[in-house]
Amino acid sequence: MAYHEDETIVAIASPPGGAARGIVRLSGPGVLECVAGLFRAGLPENPSLDREEAEPLTTDIRTVNHPTAVAGCLRIAGLHSPLPAELYFWPDARSYTGQPVAELHTLGSPPLLSEVVRAACGFGARLAEPGEFTLRAFLAGRIDLTQAEAVLGVIEATDPRRLDAALEQLAGGLARPLTHLRTALLELLCHLEAGLDFPEEDVSFVTSERIAAQLADARRETAQLRQQLQSRHRAGEHVRVVLVGRPNAGKSSLFNSLTKGTGAIVSHHPGTTRDYLVAELDLDGVRFELIDTAGIVEDIGGPRHPATISTNETGDSFLHQAAEEIARRKSAAADIRIHCLDATELRASEIGRPGHSEAAARNGQGHDLLVLTKVDLIAPSDAQLLGLSVSVVTGQGFDALRSLLRDAVLQSQSPPERAVASTAARCWESLHRAAESLARAVDLAGAGAGDELLAVEIRLALEAIGRVAGAVSTDDVLGEIFGRFCIGK
Repeated sequence: MAYHEDETIVAIASPPGGAARGIVRLSGPGVLECVAGLFRAGLPENPSLDREEAEPLTTDIRTVNHPTAVAGCLRIAGLHSPLPAELYFWPDARSYTGQPVAELHTLGSPPLLSEVVRAACGFGARLAEPGEFTLRAFLAGRIDLTQAEAVLGVIEATDPRRLDAALEQLAGGLARPLTHLRTALLELLCHLEAGLDFPEEDVSFVTSERIAAQLADARRETAQLRQQLQSRHRAGEHVRVVLVGRPNAGKSSLFNSLTKGTGAIVSHHPGTTRDYLVAELDLDGVRFELIDTAGIVEDIGGPRHPATISTNETGDSFLHQAAEEIARRKSAAADIRIHCLDATELRASEIGRPGHSEAAARNGQGHDLLVLTKVDLIAPSDAQLLGLSVSVVTGQGFDALRSLLRDAVLQSQSPPERAVASTAARCWESLHRAAESLARAVDLAGAGAGDELLAVEIRLALEAIGRVAGAVSTDDVLGEIFGRFCIGK
């Protein structure tokens, strides 16, 4: 992405599609010229009024030195005009981008808004690149890089938790502690370098005790920032729910019923599923990934299934072992495991014994659920004594399962998210490096090392922290971040 802040940019800033109101946004040194060519203050009583007869906006707006709103109309060549519109104008560096900014609010017709953009380009503007408005806000120092990423987080939020995290970050939830940390380290570095620059002066700019205390505080603040990002530092956005159990325990049937599809292979022959399937589910606004895995003969204890032993002994053992290994890995990486147990395999003596039922023992504890399947194949009187039990044939127990599963997903998401995912992924390594540098600095200070060694570690920590906030950045990093934005933001 090329950065030409001396150019005036324009783009549609409202969501795609028709609406009662649409917005065209402009930013740059030529905003007044573009607006003067498009907009007239005051709605003319005679729609056929010539362009020159309407009062030019520039005679008033050039004297405005504070944000203002003006009602008027748009005159665009080739369209039946004037069109009712409102102008919102920010004349100076107090705008979002730190430049003169204007927004033209008019009827939200996509073809009409496109014509407004085309006309603005005719008066000297150019079409904005994706994310260029927010990029200019960042380059002008109006926001730091974490807040810029929060803008995208607000746009892409899929549930209230992610929206709250993005809004908190946009309001400075990460920027404030980062600024405080950088300021404290810069001040400490200045004291250390002052002592190094004037060694002949018999003056102590900062005591060793104060150095040790400030380094310890910085190390603690860095650890807190890493903790703040930890809940979002994951490759996947959604909670992972994995179906596990013995072969032929009803996992694939349960997967198909929950996803309302037929993606999993269902068979009465054990060991049919040899790969794993993934589907995204939404239970009343709570999203997660549901994963169906191959059966594991050792799961939940008990004897091996005879049919599985027979199959393994006929030369197909490698495939079964590979499938079981995949299932174990998926189970280990799961946020929630649904252990499926065939209700028909329960011994009669186990049914109804308080405190002995595996469903009673597992459900409600941690993030694991135990589900008894095929409950339609046992006596109704026995089924009433079981815990969480389901039937894909009759639909019994699915409302209770969905409710328990939704609660478990919500619980597994705690503590609340504190940062958008893109920030967590980008900043994790930088904060890790800053923490390592500060840890070395603390050790050096405790060992009585020279100030020049402490200064080196502090500089490294400052560089790493600067990358988080965007104080230290490259064109490649900025292009990758802002290139994900939609045009107009």
